[in-house]
Amino acid sequence: MTRSDLVVALGQDTLNDLLRSSASRPGVRDALVAGTLQVPVGDRSIPLDWSLEEPPVLSLHDPTDDEWRAAIGPHGAPPRRVSGAFTVLLPRLTVSGPSVKRATRRVKVLCALAAGSGTLDVTPLGAELDLRHVPDPSDRAVYRHIVVPRALRAALGPLGRTALPRVDVAGLSFGDFALTAGAGMLVGAANTDDRPPAPAPDPVALFPRAPAFEVLLSRPALERAARAAVSGLAGRSQSVGGSSSFGIARARYEGRVQVNAADARVAGNPLDLDVDIALAVHAEAGIDLFQDIGEALNHAAEGIGRALASY
Repeated sequence: MTRSDLVVALGQDTLNDLLRSSASRPGVRDALVAGTLQVPVGDRSIPLDWSLEEPPVLSLHDPTDDEWRAAIGPHGAPPRRVSGAFTVLLPRLTVSGPSVKRATRRVKVLCALAAGSGTLDVTPLGAELDLRHVPDPSDRAVYRHIVVPRALRAALGPLGRTALPRVDVAGLSFGDFALTAGAGMLVGAANTDDRPPAPAPDPVALFPRAPAFEVLLSRPALERAARAAVSGLAGRSQSVGGSSSFGIARARYEGRVQVNAADARVAGNPLDLDVDIALAVHAEAGIDLFQDIGEALNHAAEGIGRALASY
């Protein structure tokens, strides 16, 4: 399957559904789709108010040549092309500030993704801004050389260095994820924490098309998880016993089963597990005559003896 022990994949449609769902919650919307950035201009900073009238839309594909050429980078020029980049479309971004007239624009942000040391880094590389309805050359220059570059630099803080949780699955602990965006999906790969970190996954090699959500576990990791699950059975035992009366006797029974060893391995199909369990079984039973029946027989024998002696 893969050189990694664990692979998790999310398709861009699933991620966009999550973004739309989050944006519809009042508390989340206020925190994530509106705010104020302090944009440095010379030796001072100005407040830049922004809000998203519609949730962002992810396109987890490599940007096209035209998108790279049209993007405005942090220095007012097209950004340097990097592999593994993707785009975030802001359909209606409203921006206003002391030097910027309030306006709503369509913005496409080119981003790069990286993960390491337990954090997720999202770096905005450049933005493609629709300025067709900004007729004033001075306003166009303000957007191209001040608003977009400064906003991209200021966005490094809120977008970057998000903590990634550690993953524990089926008794296995996994290390840091290596993440890749591409082919319409976000794919993360990790190894168990006793192995070297996983290499960056290749989405196309792993999935013929983008899944909604999929988790893959390697055969060695699956076997370790299965062994961990059954290892707790070794040494366990259970006993049962009792008795039951019937007629002139009582039956008693006792049984005990103990697991001496348990192991599991993956068969040809990764979903098929062969489980080997070694058992020790002990059982015994017996029948006892009731004590009062024995006494009754003794009394009867004594009576018979007395009767015979009288003749």
